[in-house]
Amino acid sequence: MVSISICFSQEKKTLTLPESIVVGGFVGAAEVAMPGQVLSYAMNKTIAKESFVLAQSYKGFCMNAGAQMPIMAIENGIKTKGLEMLQKTQESALSEMQKTGISFAAGVGGAVVENPSNAIQLYQQHKNNAGISVWQASNKLGLKGCCRGFVPGAILKEGPFVVGYQVLGSKGEIIAKEYVDHDMAAKAIGGIGAGVITAVVTQPGAVMRNTMQLDKTHASTWKTAHKILNEQGFKGFFAGLHHRGARIAVAIPLFIIYSEALEKVVKNKL
Repeated sequence: MVSISICFSQEKKTLTLPESIVVGGFVGAAEVAMPGQVLSYAMNKTIAKESFVLAQSYKGFCMNAGAQMPIMAIENGIKTKGLEMLQKTQESALSEMQKTGISFAAGVGGAVVENPSNAIQLYQQHKNNAGISVWQASNKLGLKGCCRGFVPGAILKEGPFVVGYQVLGSKGEIIAKEYVDHDMAAKAIGGIGAGVITAVVTQPGAVMRNTMQLDKTHASTWKTAHKILNEQGFKGFFAGLHHRGARIAVAIPLFIIYSEALEKVVKNKL
């Protein structure tokens, strides 16, 4: 999952919360459609040590795409209200640390939807679960199964991921503009740089979350990390990084560009 940010700048006209949710949901679903779902499936199979089958790559797509709107609602709601509440407590502008903290909290909040979404996808993508619907998968997993892996998924993956997109993406664009005159090129370069860094930092969380959701022993976060380290070494925490890194590196600049275009449409229609 990739998040749409609400601009921090008070000088630039921003979308309202409902508008940002609409934009984020539609653009997020579009990214999942191509290339997100295929690369996500490839990463999942690498972590699970199973063969990649292109014809099976869109298993779980409905769950993945459908989760984008509620994830946007939670993340943008936490970010917008969090920033407003903090700003009311002080006269000076918010610090980068405060903005980063709000983005991290937004990512953790989004994991409430993203985590069970991923668990259901993994279940549907298993070779023995052909034809299983979202409803059947969720019933089979139950509440505990859907929540498994939440700690690494929220704290080590989604929280830092949203920080990477919302904070590093804009910072990367500013740095890129020092060397590139074209705005779109600067957005793409800054977004790719932020995407690569974010993917590397958050991949251990993705691996641990998937491992816990696939593991039938219900191991804790600590035991899962210890198991990965003992069986695969440090490199085991970065299994599937090339797939997820490619997805994020492509998705972030596309999201920045596409979301701005869609924002203009939404502002004219809503």
